[in-house]
Amino acid sequence: MFKRTIVTALLITGLAGLSGICASGQSTSAVLQATPAPQTWQSEFDEVCSKTQDAMTFSEEELAALIVRCDVLLPQLEKLDETRRKVYTARLRMCRGLYAYVLESKKNAKK
Repeated sequence: MFKRTIVTALLITGLAGLSGICASGQSTSAVLQATPAPQTWQSEFDEVCSKTQDAMTFSEEELAALIVRCDVLLPQLEKLDETRRKVYTARLRMCRGLYAYVLESKKNAKK
């Protein structure tokens, strides 16, 4: 119940409004090799950060792949102008944090 409350609180604080998770089922190595080109960071960001409200429905493998995609996208966001860099990196970190939390919760639930 406590975990559900935390996830709900995170979603209420604005994560539910973010756009774009693709649960394509790609392997982690495929995601790393498919680093988006600089001009496509926005579409990758939108894809990775959408539908965070559905994070609990993803498998552990899908969550791990999303976390890797967030990690790959972060260096591209660091190259943006100061204002956009701050906004997008903060939002990406929130998405990644939620995915990591849900992944950890699922792993702990198996124990």
